Amino acid sequence: METDIVSTPVQVGPPDRASGKGARSAVVQTAAAVALAAAVLGGMWAAGLFRPTAKPGPAACNPPKATDSPEYPALCAALNRRDLPTLLGTPDPVSVAQSGGGPMIFADGTVEYDASAEVQLGNTRVRISDNHQLSVRTATTFASLLPQPTSLLGHPAATYSDHTLALNFNGATTTTGTGGIARHLVVAKSADTNGGSFEITIWRQDRGTPEDAALFRIADQVFPSLQGWTPGP
Repeated sequence: METDIVSTPVQVGPPDRASGKGARSAVVQTAAAVALAAAVLGGMWAAGLFRPTAKPGPAACNPPKATDSPEYPALCAALNRRDLPTLLGTPDPVSVAQSGGGPMIFADGTVEYDASAEVQLGNTRVRISDNHQLSVRTATTFASLLPQPTSLLGHPAATYSDHTLALNFNGATTTTGTGGIARHLVVAKSADTNGGSFEITIWRQDRGTPEDAALFRIADQVFPSLQGWTPGP
């Protein structure tokens, strides 16, 4: 069986003032994120966490684990709302609601927690992230992601695309490849384009391209409820 996952967006960390090191390599971070995603999501699939629940009605958020980020419970609660199927434009209820991943340990020993939550509705997945280091300004500098500046609720924002990582489970063997298109909307927490951001990502198992209107509908309702969001002018 095959499933698509989305890796953590490229994040460029601040300089390490104590050691004089510059920002960590975006390539290293991307590789770490993909490796983490493959390991974590592989285990989740094997455990049956991506199989739709047989119970009627939407699934509740999975309890936080020791390896989850402190932000996970609030992010999952904000995203896993009753009207999410309507905002996404699907008749399917939420069948899985869980953390987006675990800690990432980089070559310099730094540990970063993947502050995110993911839900599954039919063949579509939605991810919400609290980006402490990814600003809207940084997100628009990666030309390969085809970023498009925009705004949401008076805040600077940008949309961009990338490919998911396809995991093919065949018994005890797991292979990887390029999956479908994931669409992202990253929005500054305030009017500062250099500050932190919140992000909504949507991708589909049928490899169809998600509609941008759903990104904006979800973000418009969810982001103002999150801690750290500053109302626009």
